Amino acid sequence: MILLLIRQIVLGLSLAAPIGPINIEIIRRGIHQGFWPSLLVGAGGMTTDLALMFLMYRGLSEYLTVNGVQLTLLVFGSLVLTYTGIQSFFHPSEPIVEEADYRGEGNRAELLRPYLTGVSIAAFNPLNLLFWLGIYGSVLSDSLQDENRLRAFFINSAIFIGIGMWNVNLAFTVHFSKSLLKPGVLKLISLAAGLFLIGLGVYFACKAAVKVSGFF
Repeated sequence: MILLLIRQIVLGLSLAAPIGPINIEIIRRGIHQGFWPSLLVGAGGMTTDLALMFLMYRGLSEYLTVNGVQLTLLVFGSLVLTYTGIQSFFHPSEPIVEEADYRGEGNRAELLRPYLTGVSIAAFNPLNLLFWLGIYGSVLSDSLQDENRLRAFFINSAIFIGIGMWNVNLAFTVHFSKSLLKPGVLKLISLAAGLFLIGLGVYFACKAAVKVSGFF
């Protein structure tokens, strides 16, 4: 049991490490808003991923092959990622912060925004859904042989310990390393991150257009 849990944690670390929309947004938020907004983007993504994994157990994978569902995900994914990326270009002079004070009630409410951003990026990113579908089919499905499905689900949820460890590590790295870089370099990194998200959004828009043309 312990070895299985360790395997799932290591798997979570390896799954979270590749650069993707969530990691890019964690970096961008960490540069401009500080540690907690950066971390909450990752927490929002983890919330969606956990819900997706549960829904995979409940048979969501059958619906992901429906053309209408795929088209909807492509359209919403394009909109969410493009909007998130464009924010970097509309606010290029956004101040670089050391760490904001979130003790006030109004400031604490502001923390909801990065969390919801993480939720939406993970929920409407078609690559994320296909990613979890592949993980479910190749790695997680072996636990379905366990007679206790609920226990199997919780064991596999240990993946999120590894994902959470990576998110904390990335948020801390951005938080401490930005003090070593010049503001111009940090703004360039932020703009590059925005460009990456816009490019991914345009890619999904093109995929959606191709799929729509296939209906005629």
